[in-house]
Amino acid sequence: MDMIIDFFVWPDVTFPVTFLILASALFQDTLYAVLIAIAGVTLMRRRFERNSHRLVRRIGQEAPRVSILAPAYNEAETVVDCTRALLRQNHSNYEVIVINDGSSDDTLNRLVRAFDLKPADRECSDRLDFAPVRGVYHRPGPVPLWVIDKVNGGKADALNAGIAHASGSLFCAIDADSLLEADALIRTSQPFLDNPDTAAVAGTVRVANGCRLREGAVEEAGLPRRFLPLVQSLEYLRAFLVARFALSELGALMIVSGAFGMFDRSRVVEVGGYDPSTVGEDAELIVRLHRDGRDSDRPTAVRFIPEPVCWTQVPERLSDLAGQRRRWQRGALETLWRHRDAALRPGYGLPGTLGLGSMIVIDVIGPCLEVLGYVLAFLLAVTGQISWNWFAALFALVCSFGFLLSASAILLQEIELRRTASLKAISQLLFAAAVENFGYRQLSNIWRFAGTLDFLKGSKHWGQIKRSAFDTTDAPT
Repeated sequence: MDMIIDFFVWPDVTFPVTFLILASALFQDTLYAVLIAIAGVTLMRRRFERNSHRLVRRIGQEAPRVSILAPAYNEAETVVDCTRALLRQNHSNYEVIVINDGSSDDTLNRLVRAFDLKPADRECSDRLDFAPVRGVYHRPGPVPLWVIDKVNGGKADALNAGIAHASGSLFCAIDADSLLEADALIRTSQPFLDNPDTAAVAGTVRVANGCRLREGAVEEAGLPRRFLPLVQSLEYLRAFLVARFALSELGALMIVSGAFGMFDRSRVVEVGGYDPSTVGEDAELIVRLHRDGRDSDRPTAVRFIPEPVCWTQVPERLSDLAGQRRRWQRGALETLWRHRDAALRPGYGLPGTLGLGSMIVIDVIGPCLEVLGYVLAFLLAVTGQISWNWFAALFALVCSFGFLLSASAILLQEIELRRTASLKAISQLLFAAAVENFGYRQLSNIWRFAGTLDFLKGSKHWGQIKRSAFDTTDAPT
């Protein structure tokens, strides 16, 4: 105890340590500022086909066959709406495969009733391992719908089952509580036609809480009324439009969100599919694809394009959000640990240096140091080693910088993509950008710090998020 007291009355050591720790928060914000600049310049210079119907006509019959894979575990509240949205894509050649991963609720029965599914046989590849399949159901039509009913094995295992049953040269992995916009599939498949070295493509994921649906599609985009999902809308904007877009342009994108991503099926099968032993299966697969490309001297492109949009439900309860963020942190650390021999090695190019390096800064060092910095600075103020004015000034600096970065991301979205509907919606996002720095940012870092402890303890807990039915105006079967 005396050693602890001595530490806080020794300002020659404590003050610079605390200052350096809190400076890590500013360093993270500076990194985001650089990424915003890269994303902004790239968005202003690039051109894309705003009219999806012209894009469909231009690509036409060249469009490769795509298998949409939607793993579902206890998603009875949302799975029918999401499947309807998947069946309404502006793509000439695709199929939908829903994988019921041993749900204990009414997921399978609702699918069978809503789409009049019948038992069927389906060819299956034996190149990937997955839990036993109990049955296959099918509805023929212009867009074939398949449901694979299998023993529970986790999301990665369910995706491997879907890949093994897929007929497309590309597959699109999404969450069963997510909704694809009608042009998402055709836009996401375009980079595979433009560049044969493309292994994976990510699109934008936006928050569906607060949106109104009609027949499985987002009829009216809106922002959530509750603060918790509202601030997550802002987080998703920063993560996708800024961070992932910029890293993609630099050739260092290391994650394609499990909620929405398209892959070259043969490349994924070659590296062994998804790894069921990690909760970060989405990031781990991308790192493995990058490494395989480097090890085999095979060009490997992983792209992010902002125009294709997937809508997903986010947690509305604090306990659900805490569990999700702890799991994400654990997944990132599992990926970094498994591929630690590639991190910061020039031999693995920008994916190994910048890609994995940014994960180390943001996912490993950042949360731990920022939490520790706030605690130390507070204790220094309490013991009189620094003034409360100094503590408040440093806190205000971190918060102001964070707000400016969020405001820049919102402005970038409006100028280039025109995605927010009204001035009121922009004001709501700016409000969230200001308020999140006073409690939410710190809480988020505490959750990530707790996720780090979970990783060190070897926790394998996945957790379950409570889902709600979408706000639907009309949902005929």
